[in-house]
Formats: sequence, structure tokens, C-alpha cells
Amino acid sequence: MMKKALILVLAVSVLCVSTSAFAAQAKKAAAPAATTDSVGIVDRGEILNNHPRLAQVRQQLANIARQKENEAKAAADKESDTAKKAQAVQSKRMELAQEEQKLMAPIYQDCEQAVREVAVRKKLTLVLDKFVVLIGGVDITQDVIQQLAKKK
Repeated sequence: MMKKALILVLAVSVLCVSTSAFAAQAKKAAAPAATTDSVGIVDRGEILNNHPRLAQVRQQLANIARQKENEAKAAADKESDTAKKAQAVQSKRMELAQEEQKLMAPIYQDCEQAVREVAVRKKLTLVLDKFVVLIGGVDITQDVIQQLAKKK
């Protein structure tokens, strides 16, 4: 019984030593990758909200929304059929959505370009949205906001 216990202790010791050696080797192998691959994170909402032209675009969209609302109301008032009224209102909503997409596209492109420029400057190989990252990464949100401000 004593001999079996001694063999078991030796086997466990050998296993622990080999596991430690393997872990150390894996850590050494992973170290160079960590220094060459850098991950940046950004808060896209904060970047968008700090775009220099966003306030102007939002004002334009508010004006267009009021215009489309008035057009929808006028078109609905002309119709007696409720289905046609609903269709007129829906048509104006779709027009508003298209206008919003058209006006916001350059803003989104500017934000994406600023992220790319900062990532290249900081030698980042990957940039993720802050809200999908639990741990790690370099937050470059403020750098991107400053990059956008330079282009104003």
C-alpha cells in the first residue's frame, strides 16, 4: 500500500512538472504575438456624437422631418380611404429615412476614416467596438475624436 502511494505521488509530481514546463513554453511562444498584434477599442457612439458636423446634420434632419410630417399630413388629409392615408404617411417616412441615410453617410465615413488613421498611427492591427470587449485593448476613442476635430 505504501509503495502504491509513493508511485502515485511520483506520478503526480512528474505530471505537475511537465504541465508547468508546457505552460511556461506556451507563455514564451505567445509573448511575441502580444507585442506585434495590438487591439484598439473605440466607443462609436461617443465618436459620432463628437463629430464636428453632426449638430448641423441633425438640424437639417429636424427641418426635413418637419417638412415630411407636413407633407404626410397634407397627403393624408386629401385621402378619404384610411389605407391610402397610411400609405401616404409611410411613403413620407421612407423619404425621411432615405434623406437621413444620405446626410449621415459622410459622417459615418469620416468616423471610420479617422479610426483607420489613428489605428495606423498607433500600429494597431485590430479595432473593436468597446461594447464587445470585456478585457483588454487600447481605448483610442479620444484620439479618434481629436483626429476628426483636425479635419474640421
